[in-house]
Amino acid sequence: MFLFTLAAPATAQVQRPGFAKEGGFVGVTIMPAFTFDGETFDGQTAYQEIDGEELFFLPKMDKKPLIRAILGYRARQASLEISYDRTQHDGTFMDVPLDSTYQAINVDGRFFFLTSSRVQPHVLAGGSFPWLRIKDGSFNGNFDEPETGDVRLRGYGVNTEAGVTIFPVPEFGIGVGYSYRVFWFDRGTGVSDTLFELRPRFRETSGTVAITGTFVF
Repeated sequence: MFLFTLAAPATAQVQRPGFAKEGGFVGVTIMPAFTFDGETFDGQTAYQEIDGEELFFLPKMDKKPLIRAILGYRARQASLEISYDRTQHDGTFMDVPLDSTYQAINVDGRFFFLTSSRVQPHVLAGGSFPWLRIKDGSFNGNFDEPETGDVRLRGYGVNTEAGVTIFPVPEFGIGVGYSYRVFWFDRGTGVSDTLFELRPRFRETSGTVAITGTFVF
């Protein structure tokens, strides 16, 4: 009886494991209708070099599916995710076609609630390092000898998401949420290959449904 009394508190201190398996994982997110909301990229805005003639044209981008590849590590209540985004868009500037390619590297934390259950609400927060290429989106401003070239923009951003993840089995989860992102493009090059600091920064937002599947090794 004496030994049993001593052992009972130690048993009570053991934390109950979560339903989802812990460890390294791979995943993919699909955003079926990704685009910029059009705060700056509205298809009507152009930026001109200060004391110069070079122009950047900012197209209105259509909606396209975005595919995100994910590597991460899942603990009981949270996961750390490193991911890569890529999507290609048709766009227009004043009815002139301008295609663009969006890419980004993301570092995010996903935080889970009700972790002993198969159904776990989640929130995500993190940072993004995006870059955008606009095909023939720059003009040298010389109408006598006109030249065009690609616009290449780089910047930073913030990622957020709220949703729910369902685990049919501990190793596999599928989540649905609403993703809201804010981007600031603060440097870029155009037809002259000169690196410009963009002031004001090109600010954009994007809100869309996100569907994520993950598999823990």
